[in-house]
Amino acid sequence: MDSAYLSPIKNQLSERRERLLHTNKNIPNSTHLLDLLKQVDAALERIDNGSYGICEICKGEIEAERLAADPLVTVCLEDLNAHQQKALELDLEFASKIQRNLLPQNNLYVNGWELSYHYEPAGPVSGDFCDIIQMADNSVLFVLGDVSGKGVAASLMMSHLHALIKSLLSFGLSVNELVDKANRLFCESTMNTNYATMVFGKANTLGEVEICNAGHNAPLLLSDGIVKPIDATGIPIGLFCEAVYTVEKFSLKKGDSLLLYTDGLTESFADGIEYGEARVKSLLTSCHNHSAEAMVRIFLKDNKEYTGNASLTDDLTIMAVKKN
Repeated sequence: MDSAYLSPIKNQLSERRERLLHTNKNIPNSTHLLDLLKQVDAALERIDNGSYGICEICKGEIEAERLAADPLVTVCLEDLNAHQQKALELDLEFASKIQRNLLPQNNLYVNGWELSYHYEPAGPVSGDFCDIIQMADNSVLFVLGDVSGKGVAASLMMSHLHALIKSLLSFGLSVNELVDKANRLFCESTMNTNYATMVFGKANTLGEVEICNAGHNAPLLLSDGIVKPIDATGIPIGLFCEAVYTVEKFSLKKGDSLLLYTDGLTESFADGIEYGEARVKSLLTSCHNHSAEAMVRIFLKDNKEYTGNASLTDDLTIMAVKKN
């Protein structure tokens, strides 16, 4: 495996080893702690001899997302025994329920705004992020994003980000301050291989909107039948602690809309051809007279027809925000 990928894992394992040694002093002769210590030592040895990430049974590569979630894994999915498979299925089911419980109420009408979304994991769990939060000042905060990676590891990072953002809301931060703090905390609490592209938006009762786009697909503003992309105002969250984030401010009048989406929409395929941003923009121009809920349905229907209802290859999230 690439040394740049292994370095943070080795650091993480070394730190865990020190914690295990410290805990073992307080709980001497713990069979469980000694077993964990042996597993950590074995993983560090595999990193040093170049066999880390190789399945002990078939000698193939272990899934990267599983290693990110549990760096002690030694067997690929195909070679799990019946007990391990059952345990994994239960974990995925539990993780899926947690994610569903984190989702906001859908099809909201808040202080002159309509907000609707569609959230669809490609597998049991998703690395996409979606939230709608009614603020104390009668504004509404809407967030959509995509965590790097796939599977359980990405879903864990998504849940971690969700908790970080929720914990920061009570401080009354501006949008760019919120993103700045979330980025710093995410950087300091995860490996440097983890990052997330995200869009943070805040809309008040006067129709004024602030958007901070942290390296995500450009949200699309629809006004008077014209579509305008809102480009990135900063880099993805989690890359550098010292990153600086700014916002773009504009006003929406009655009937204007914003469309946000993850690349599960634009990068879906039919006969090797991507759905693409151009198709999204073209379809959006026809949505001027539709509600936010109807807009999401239109895009979902068009994408399903385009791909022939093929199974998703990436998590798909679409959000529409409309001034009513």
